[in-house]
Amino acid sequence: MVAARNRCSAQFMWTGVFAVCLLATCLLSGCEAGAGGDAALTSQTYFELVDWHISGFWVINCPVAWVRIKNFNQVPIKDITFQYNTYDWDGTPLDQGTYTIEGTVPAASVKNFPELYVGMVNLHSEKLSTKLLSVKADSGGGGGGGH
Repeated sequence: MVAARNRCSAQFMWTGVFAVCLLATCLLSGCEAGAGGDAALTSQTYFELVDWHISGFWVINCPVAWVRIKNFNQVPIKDITFQYNTYDWDGTPLDQGTYTIEGTVPAASVKNFPELYVGMVNLHSEKLSTKLLSVKADSGGGGGGGH
């Protein structure tokens, strides 16, 4: 009886340790998406979800997004990070994630980024919303990525 209680107590302790580690990982990784972004640059950046569709075979579902970035800043921007949320047909929230666009947008210009595979989502995802989180200045001035 005592051995069973000790085993149960040990299992409970390890479950608690695992839960604390998982929570810490989620909190730290959640803060990372917008870390280092420039709020002034982000406020002068227009983000538009032009179109999207689900790619997959009913098992592996991934939203494929076409986004347009309008950079009203006087410097090129990079590391454009946005949040996406998926919903079922009735509007019930399903998934949330972040995606950082590879490539830069030159100063005072517009750039399209078609075919962005943003992440795995629920099989029942029918609607998608997006929100710009952050951008960074591109000191290299490159214009890679997008079309």
